Amino acid sequence: MNNPKTLSSLLIIDEQVLGYFVATHSPDSVDLLNICIHPEHQHQGLGIQLFDYLIQQLQTLSLNTIFIEVRASNKPALLFYQKLSFKVIDSRKKYYSNGEDAKILRLQIR
Repeated sequence: MNNPKTLSSLLIIDEQVLGYFVATHSPDSVDLLNICIHPEHQHQGLGIQLFDYLIQQLQTLSLNTIFIEVRASNKPALLFYQKLSFKVIDSRKKYYSNGEDAKILRLQIR
């Protein structure tokens, strides 16, 4: 991606794309748009590795706050982000096209 406000990366192991993230940033925060690990490779620590790489990138830009919106019903994603120390700070009622709410999570990087 050629947008200077966009951060993205692929997780490639043995010439296979196993995951990726995409985020956008403003001068003071980051919106994590998507982070994904191939279903056959989940629960092996790869999501945490990919997230740690994102954190390294953010630290080079002196960015300390990450936001993400997650479907209220997406319990695995909510547990993953809570494991990474994200906190639920708000919700958006009927955010998704099917009327489902979104949870807004925030992480302050030290």
